[in-house]
Amino acid sequence: MDTIFIILLIASPFLWLATLLILTEAKTFWKVFLIHTSVFIIYMTFVLNYSTLLTGHDEYGLGQIGLTIFFIITHIIVGFIHGLYRTFKKR
Repeated sequence: MDTIFIILLIASPFLWLATLLILTEAKTFWKVFLIHTSVFIIYMTFVLNYSTLLTGHDEYGLGQIGLTIFFIITHIIVGFIHGLYRTFKKR
């Protein structure tokens, strides 16, 4: 499980860049970009303010850091899958 997480962590910047390259030619790029940015801001606000609801007592903030990394990686993967879906749907 740790290996999968590390591979996803290393691959995340490349997936993000690939998603941007895939979607930049789309007519609705800015709409999709604003929606993803809004969703990202909303759950990062949740993690920063309410992470103790999910992790319990978090004296050193390690649960908050873990949740932040998890949500960022998940968001990048979902965005990449969305970009692939839109590309294949367009063809």
